[in-house]
Amino acid sequence: MLDDKKSSLPLHRQIYEALRKAILKGDFRARAKLPSTRALASQLGVSRMTVVVAYDQLYAEGYLEGKSGAGTFVAPELPEELLQTSKDRKFLSPEESHNPQRRLNLSAHGVWLAKTRYPDVLRVERTTEFLPFQHGLPAVDEFPFEIWSRIAQHWHRNPPRELLGYGEPAGYRPLREAIAAYLKSARGVNCDAGQVIITSGAQHALTLAAKMFLEPDDAAWIEDPCYLGAKATLLSARAKVIPVPVDADGFDVQAALAANKNAKVIYATPSHQYPLGVTMSLSRRLQLLEWAKQNDVWILEDDYNSEYRYGGRPLASLQGLDRNGRVLYIGTFSKTIFPSIRTGCLVVPPDLADVFAVARSLGDLHSPLIDQAILAEFITEGHFARHIRRMRKLYEARQHILVEEARKYLGGLLKLQKSDAGMHLVGWLPDEINAESVAEKAAAQNLKVSPIAAYGFSKNAPNGLILGYTSFTEKQIKAGVKKLARILKEEI
Repeated sequence: MLDDKKSSLPLHRQIYEALRKAILKGDFRARAKLPSTRALASQLGVSRMTVVVAYDQLYAEGYLEGKSGAGTFVAPELPEELLQTSKDRKFLSPEESHNPQRRLNLSAHGVWLAKTRYPDVLRVERTTEFLPFQHGLPAVDEFPFEIWSRIAQHWHRNPPRELLGYGEPAGYRPLREAIAAYLKSARGVNCDAGQVIITSGAQHALTLAAKMFLEPDDAAWIEDPCYLGAKATLLSARAKVIPVPVDADGFDVQAALAANKNAKVIYATPSHQYPLGVTMSLSRRLQLLEWAKQNDVWILEDDYNSEYRYGGRPLASLQGLDRNGRVLYIGTFSKTIFPSIRTGCLVVPPDLADVFAVARSLGDLHSPLIDQAILAEFITEGHFARHIRRMRKLYEARQHILVEEARKYLGGLLKLQKSDAGMHLVGWLPDEINAESVAEKAAAQNLKVSPIAAYGFSKNAPNGLILGYTSFTEKQIKAGVKKLARILKEEI
């Protein structure tokens, strides 16, 4: 009955599973008497309480019944959904359960998801190890957890009643007010708290907007290369996705118009294009806004990495330039605090605030209220702004280290494109070096570099790599560059 006392399963769970299987197989028939807890414990060499816990679970689920003074018996009728024994019941094999024919009753959205492998679409992986040069990761070891913990303890020890019930779908009002004030000051976003919808990150905001605006076969413009989460969202909405080239001035509006003039939605990262890192010029921003105004088009502005600017004068957000209510602003705290916080915001035009709040409520009602209260206080006390200023200096220094080390060891192998913003750099490879091959060999040596081509639409995408630097120490960056240099030399 106990196959392995070293199993990760507790002993009482092993006993429970073994007895349950035996009953279902018919080894113990209806009304059969089971050994007493004391006798079975002695037989198995475990404590009596261990067997008692297993029996209690089987009692609770309806497999056993007790008769006063007579002992423990298998129930005459098993739980309804398990009436058949394994001899009579057909169980699906792993191969059958993955048969595409079983998915024919899914919606079009479900069919698309069933055919799609999640990591390949979003390029998101569980981050248990922060490997150089994985991009998009903040320096979590530099986060002021002592301050965060103090605030969290306050709210957890003395939570007001209103934070223990159901809140507004749009989010905790003080957090929305704090975000609105911060965005006005830092990004020139024109909004008040009533326009701010708290989301579970940028991806959630994108999905919400796509559901609200897109019908199947609606055209949607998106940058090429792009954030794959946005591409996946538009495709899953069954939109006609139109890739738009990106050059030194960012999103190419004229190229977009030449490709398709009927877009209903536009997705862009104008402040710091992902993944190329360029900034959309002011003239193109104004051109895009004018076209959106004339054609009633919605622009989804993902203000990616806008907090981290190391030189030059930052342009205001696209939303801040909009005078016609065509831009929805998307922000996240994943890159400024830590990814697992899963908190972001969607700033919508005033006349859309109510309907977006209703749409938000149909998902998970609202984000956890106490978590929102903690973040609100962290912002209003000034800790968030101080943390951003400190990280800006740290990340600029780490970028400088990466650039200098690349100059020393990667000359002729990888040409880094210096950037005055963001959390990663793009490096261009000579034609004879294959980016995908480099990424595979780097992964085998605990380095994480991402090929640019993985984020594009064309097979003829630029031959380059993305190197993150923000989450890594000087020592890690230097060692990583030397290791990458050896890999690149082997590829020539």
